[in-house]
Parts: sequence; structure tokens; C-alpha cells
Amino acid sequence: MRHFQNILTKQTTAIAVDFAADALRCIAIEQAVDGTWTRRVAFELPPAPLDRSMDDSALREFSAKVSEAGLTGCKCRVTIASHLFRMDMAQLPSSMSENELAASARFEATDRFGMNAADVMIQHAPLLCKTAGRCALLLMAVPLLIIRNATQAVMAAGLSPCSIENAACAALHGAELRHDGFNTGLIAFMHIEPQQAVLLLMKDGQLQSVRAMQGDWAVAAPSTEVATNTTDNSLALEPVVSEGAWRWSSLAEETLRCMRQACVESNLPTRMLVTGAPSSDHELLETFKGVCGLESVSLNSAGWSTGAEKLTSDTWAAALGAASLDFKNISSARAA
Repeated sequence: MRHFQNILTKQTTAIAVDFAADALRCIAIEQAVDGTWTRRVAFELPPAPLDRSMDDSALREFSAKVSEAGLTGCKCRVTIASHLFRMDMAQLPSSMSENELAASARFEATDRFGMNAADVMIQHAPLLCKTAGRCALLLMAVPLLIIRNATQAVMAAGLSPCSIENAACAALHGAELRHDGFNTGLIAFMHIEPQQAVLLLMKDGQLQSVRAMQGDWAVAAPSTEVATNTTDNSLALEPVVSEGAWRWSSLAEETLRCMRQACVESNLPTRMLVTGAPSSDHELLETFKGVCGLESVSLNSAGWSTGAEKLTSDTWAAALGAASLDFKNISSARAA
């Protein structure tokens, strides 16, 4: 997860395709002479469900966009919505060899998730662990069908996929690169998607805990409908808001429980960094602050690069985070 090799050789454009729950996003970023990262192109298409192959009309549109941007044949990174992954944490004996650890992690994942090992891709990543003689792991599993449909769509559109990552983890990569002070102290990072929110706790730059929380976290526009009763005795009513702050209270309360469980022997984080479409919602940030006692701020991933057209929301964090994995290699290539 955190150990992908840089994919670029002579390619000087970082490209990522994000199969998000609400859209298919593609972004290509280049480094300008002054060192700033500039978007060559960023486009959104309707969401592409990965439980089946992309339909022909959607694939033609995707391919046309890639060709129009001059990206055909380029290498890219791929991110997949986090709700398509099964995630959990486990502790195993630290005396195991790497091969034994990998085999045990695979067995633990298939047992916990109830999946056939032949039908899924399973990965594990180390977590910070204070228990003597034990090592902590993040277990992740995703059906091979999901991987296959994503890679086939990307290749059919004319790109060459070189890595696949959980969208929440990709957004975390971007946060680590773009946010000052991210690798110091205990920090909570929240990536919110329409169907799942993922909480990641970082201690001095090391991943300590990961929790996924299912729910309806999509951005809901307030309703402006008023009462249709127009009799003489009726009263004018204020617009009715369809979604209230209670929805964020549920997420904040679950977040607080997860943090207390993960930070038994230490203080809770002092701040939370949030990505995803709802991260600019003032009610969300204020609810986190009130319930969890955290200073909560949006990372504003739309500002991680510049371009002719401004990105309109924080929904680009996963794609930008995945592309940022290649920034260092591009900078080195330009310097050479």
C-alpha cells in the first residue's frame, strides 16, 4: 500500500484514474519550470460500477477524453472507492518471517471476511504496535472481479495501469505530501465517500489505526420546498432542510469511539484533517469539533495543483494523492 515503486521513466506527467462512487475521475499533472504542479487535464464522467464491465458507450466517452488530452499510451495509477474493499486490523506474533506473516495475514483475512481466497486480492500493511511480541497489520481484500473490470476499462481507454490502491489510502498519500506537519504527533485523517467514511490515525508519520464506517455520507443539498397548502388559514412556512446536522453527529460519535479504542494509552488526536466532498461542509467540521473536541479542517485537495479550470470540490483527493506518488520521480527527471 505504502511501498509502490515510482512508475515513470521518461514520462513526465503524473496520471491517475479514480473509480469513485459518485464519478469516474481522471487527472494528469505536470511540473512547471517554477516547480508548481499544473493540471494538464482533469475530467469527470458518470460513475462506472465495477461489479460489471464498463458499457460500450461509457467506454467510448472515456477513450475519447483520454485521446483528446493526448494521454493515450501513458502509464497511470488507479484508485478504487474504499467501500469496495474489506478492511480490518489484526495482531500476529512478531517472530514470524515475512513469508509466514504474509501467509498468516492472508488466512486471517479470508477467515474474517468470509471470502474465497481464489476470488480476492489480499494485501496487508504494518501498523504501529506497542504490544510486546506482537505486530499489528491492516488487512485489505478486494474481489478480483473489481480489479479486473477497473484495469480492463483503463486499458480499453488507452492508458496503461501500473498500480491499484484504496481511495482513502491514496488520499492519505496526498495529505502526507501536501500538508505541513502531517508527520508529527498524533493526527486523525478522515476520507469521506458517499457510502463509507474511513478514519486513519497517524502517529509521527506511522499508520496506527484504520476504521471504516458505513453510512449515507453523500452531500445532500437542502430542500427549498415550502408547504403547498394555500387556504386562507394557512401560515407561510420556512424552507424545510432535508438533511440536518444529526447525520454528522452519528459519524462524529462513531469516530470518537474508534479513537478512544485506538488511543487507550495515549491522548486523543488534537486535530483532524478531512477529505471528500462533505469536507467543506461547515456543519460537518463544527460537529467533529463539538463531539470529538478536535480542530477539524478540510485539506482542500483542489488547491494541491493549479490549472485553467478550478476544481470545484474536495472530491479529487484520491486521484491527486495517487498522482502525487510520482511527483518526486518527475522532479528528478526534470533536474536531470
